[in-house]
Amino acid sequence: MDILSLRLFLRVAHLSGVSAAARDLSLSPATASARLAKLEETVGARLFNRTTRAVSLTTDGAAFLPYAQHTIETIEAGLGAVSGKGEEAQGLLRMTMPGSFGRMHIVPALAAFQDRHPRVSLDLRLSDEVLDVVEGAYDLVIRNAPLADSSLAVRQLAPDRRLLVASPGYLVQHGTPVTPEELIEHRCITFPGGGQWKFVNGQSIRVPRSFVVNDGEAMRNMIENGLCVGVKSVWNAYESLRSGRLVQVLPDYPLITTSSISALYPRNRIVAPKVRAMIDFLVEQFAPVPPWER
Repeated sequence: MDILSLRLFLRVAHLSGVSAAARDLSLSPATASARLAKLEETVGARLFNRTTRAVSLTTDGAAFLPYAQHTIETIEAGLGAVSGKGEEAQGLLRMTMPGSFGRMHIVPALAAFQDRHPRVSLDLRLSDEVLDVVEGAYDLVIRNAPLADSSLAVRQLAPDRRLLVASPGYLVQHGTPVTPEELIEHRCITFPGGGQWKFVNGQSIRVPRSFVVNDGEAMRNMIENGLCVGVKSVWNAYESLRSGRLVQVLPDYPLITTSSISALYPRNRIVAPKVRAMIDFLVEQFAPVPPWER
C-alpha cells in the first residue's frame, strides 16, 4: 500500500471520478485504474461502486476513508517536521461531542477557530451517546462523562459541576426538600441508567424516577416547566439559574461529581497539527474559568 495509491483513493472519493483524479495526480486513467485495483486487493474489499456516469464509495470505502486521510496527514506532518517547514493545521478533523454542550459552547466558537485555521475542515457529530473513538475513526472526542478507556489520551478542558435544581413553581406546588431523604417524596428526572444520586457528605438516594430522558436540553426544559427535580450541569443550566427559571435545591448538600469536560484522542497516534490546534483553541475558550462559572 503506497502513498500515491492512498492519495489517488482520496482524490477519487473527493472528485467522484477516476479520470479527474488521475489528471489531478498526473496519472493516465489506465494507471489510476490499475492502482485502485491493487489497493482494493491489498485492503481486501471493494472501495468504489463504478458506473458509466459516476464513481461512489462503497460502505467499506466510506469506512476506510478517514483512516486513509489520517495516514496521509500523519506522513505530511512528519515530512514537515523533518524538512523544518513547521506543521500547519490542515485537513479534515472528525470530531464528536455531547449534543447540548456542543450546541451551547463549541459550535458558537467555530467561526473564530476557522478564521485562525482556514485549512482545517470539520466533520462534527453531536450526540449524547458515548461514541467509540476508534470504531468511529474520530480524531477528537469531547466527553462530559466519567472516563474509563485507558487507550485514550485525555486533556481536561473544564470542570463539570452539577447541581440539583427545580423551578420556583414546582417548589411552590410541591414544597422544598430540606434533606436528601425528602427527595423520595418528589417527582424526579434522570438520564437512562442514572438511578442514584450521591452527596459529598456520604449520603445517597435511589432516585424515584418519574421521568427518564436521554437529551440534556429536553431535561432542562422539563424541569423549567415545573414537572420535576433533576440534576443539571452548571454549563447547561447557568443561564436558567441566573434568570430565576431554575433554583438550586439542597444547596447545603452538594453532589459528588465524577466527570469533567475533557478532550480525548487515541493514545497510540501521532497528534496531528489539526487535533492539537483544536485542543489548544478549546483550552483557550474555557480556561482559566469557563464562561458558565464567571
